[in-house]
Amino acid sequence: MRLVSTPPRTPTRLIGNYLGNWLLMIQRKYLIPIGVVALLVAVWTLGWFWFAGEIRTGLQTFADQQSDGPVAVSWESVEITGYPTRLFTHIAAPRGAWSGPDGEIRWAGPATTLKFFTDFGRTVSFSAPGVHSFLFDGGAGPAARRAIEADNIGLSGRMNFNNEGYLTGLRGLATGLDIEIDRQPVSTLDSAAVDWILSTGAENPEAIHPAPGGQELTFALSGVSLAAARLDPNLVDVLGHKLDQLAGQLSVRGALDPTDLSPGGMARWRDAGGTLELEDFSLVWGPLQVVGDGTLAVDANLQPVGAFTAQIAGLDRLVDLLETTGRMRPQQAAIARIALAVLTRAPANGGSPQARVPVSIQDRQLSIGPITLLRLPVISWN
Repeated sequence: MRLVSTPPRTPTRLIGNYLGNWLLMIQRKYLIPIGVVALLVAVWTLGWFWFAGEIRTGLQTFADQQSDGPVAVSWESVEITGYPTRLFTHIAAPRGAWSGPDGEIRWAGPATTLKFFTDFGRTVSFSAPGVHSFLFDGGAGPAARRAIEADNIGLSGRMNFNNEGYLTGLRGLATGLDIEIDRQPVSTLDSAAVDWILSTGAENPEAIHPAPGGQELTFALSGVSLAAARLDPNLVDVLGHKLDQLAGQLSVRGALDPTDLSPGGMARWRDAGGTLELEDFSLVWGPLQVVGDGTLAVDANLQPVGAFTAQIAGLDRLVDLLETTGRMRPQQAAIARIALAVLTRAPANGGSPQARVPVSIQDRQLSIGPITLLRLPVISWN
């Protein structure tokens, strides 16, 4: 019989055996979950970079497809960031052009960031603060060219597309907006919010506008400067140099092509009975407060005409101003005060007395009840 000696079981050896067994158990218990997690991370990473490549390829394909059409887009470079949870597309020096029978519109914008949602590109958010330059070229010499520049501190929003890739909705907010036309300041705005949608529906032959489609624009402007409007200085002294608030909802009735605002396009829309329905309109201009709704159209000279019904506060101060400046004779002012006294009522919930009066736009004159407030500039659709 052969005796085999075994090494003594020292504390160090016991600890080593325990650690080895523990590590083996850990490997068996967690190796599969760790492998699954690693596989998911790899798949996610591959998917993110694949989707990023699809976005880059899709943008370039879209630009190439439009090169022979009326719309052309281009840029200097495209960079995609946001791994692992987001997809941000940074476009450097974007440019666009639209050409039609009546001329061309060119646009150049600042660096723009797009975010694509997980609905196959039907919803895209954007951020494009900076200077946006537009050049409208009517093709009839320098007189038919207009350069518009819109500079903003912040510009962001969201676009919606249908399955065919056509724009069906646009929501945006601009802050610190400065607008120039032909390098002449036109206006500044503290903020401007818009929400445009292209609505579709069934055709109704019995309706005034039987076309199945329509457009709606909801807007809210604040702090609109009137410095370049050339208004009566006395009027501005009473009401202020800025519109505190201008908001409402416009609904386009009749077939109006927003890409064809030429005289011919506007005349076709007018002849088809086209109108703009204005709802939930509100204007706050110093002591003048207007709330109402109505309808706008264009006349034979393609100038705006309209009729509204409004609740207005602050008309008494306007009458005093117009009489003081000689724009209204004393007899006219007396008649206006009598009319306002009859029409003015104190709101049930308190506040300034309000008059329910008609507001009209006719022959380029904006009138509130019996008071002609201002003469509108000529709108050129060229």
